[in-house]
Amino acid sequence: MSEDINFEELIKIREPMSEKDEFMHDFGKQWGKFPRYHNESWYFNFIDRLNKVYFVTRMSLNMDKNKSRIINVLLTVDDKDYPYYNEVTLEKMPTNWEFDKRLKYYCLKPMKKWRVTYEDKKINLDVIFEERFPVFNLAELEDPKITLERIGGIEFLKVAAQEHYEQSMVATGTLDLKKKGEIYETRNIKGFGYRDHSWGIRKWVQIDGWNWVSAQFEDETISFTKSDLLGKSPQMGAIHSIAGEFTLIDKVEVTTKTKEDGKTPISSTFILTDRNGNERILESKTIFSKSMLLPSRTGSTEIFEQVAIFTCDGKEGDGISEYLISTRI
Repeated sequence: MSEDINFEELIKIREPMSEKDEFMHDFGKQWGKFPRYHNESWYFNFIDRLNKVYFVTRMSLNMDKNKSRIINVLLTVDDKDYPYYNEVTLEKMPTNWEFDKRLKYYCLKPMKKWRVTYEDKKINLDVIFEERFPVFNLAELEDPKITLERIGGIEFLKVAAQEHYEQSMVATGTLDLKKKGEIYETRNIKGFGYRDHSWGIRKWVQIDGWNWVSAQFEDETISFTKSDLLGKSPQMGAIHSIAGEFTLIDKVEVTTKTKEDGKTPISSTFILTDRNGNERILESKTIFSKSMLLPSRTGSTEIFEQVAIFTCDGKEGDGISEYLISTRI
């Protein structure tokens, strides 16, 4: 992070989250330049187990390097992987998300409705993500200084994104399968989805590890993060229910079984403690996993994006269990 950016000052000028935060944050205009390790990301996923279609996409802007990394981390149809990665050079902050030929994002209604399309020689995917539960930002629920003190201190702002919100969605749309440019099958997509948006600083290799989960059930969504960085372990999350209840998660305990390599997850057990002291056990079993390596001058970070079946309180759901591990040199 550039020395001239004062995190205490950033907290003071921080504004409540609003619809304008759906869009790109042009720090170049606000501060005269983008901070080092700048990262602004939009992330979407959906799971349609009936059609055997799993989709995860993440688009990130790294304007301190004049680059956008567009990563279709995971598109799986009938157990077949359709990977896509692209890196675009950007001289200035773009005005929309439609600057890639294959993968496009459209904000149809801020905080409520998005459209994501993807096309290649074998696939046409067109999906609408609509609000299932309201957008939530855990840092909005209390004074940001209190949040920072609770999770470990202002030093975290120099490693991980300062702002972040999430939302449970319902995903509907169509998937066309093609041969030689001709559509031979169309599937109607319907399933639960999830998205998040973060912006600020992201020094990937300084994050020792994390578990990020979005588990979707018919009656609720359970989402949480447990990180390990700077010698501390911040943990937080929330549970949304169709009954209108919103419960904060304050503690996350994780036990993970891996393959023989000692890092590729197979299953996990999460013990969750909410702010009222109630404890729940959430278990995940990986259906499909794809890893992504992020190298740097000082080491590397590997992210495992896992489509998983979740069980909790005798019911079954599905979602994403993301696992990260960094190695520094």
